[in-house]
Amino acid sequence: MGTTKEKVADRVFGILSELAAIPRGDIRGGDRLREDLGLDSMQNMELLSRVAEEFNIDPDMDKVMKVVTVDEVVTLLAGHIGVGE
Repeated sequence: MGTTKEKVADRVFGILSELAAIPRGDIRGGDRLREDLGLDSMQNMELLSRVAEEFNIDPDMDKVMKVVTVDEVVTLLAGHIGVGE
């Protein structure tokens, strides 16, 4: 089975749960990485690094630094991989 946006979202939510020490079911797409989930810049980089490595992508760091919410991370990464809805 190929990569889908849902699969990307699944991994992002799983990694966020680990990094933020928040139950996966408590994380929402609209949550802000820093304000709502409490991630610092190093944790943001860890999230993106882990997802990039798993899906073998190299996202544009300028765009990465501008993401604020969980949904924005998923959309950015899915777009980079070339998957849609």
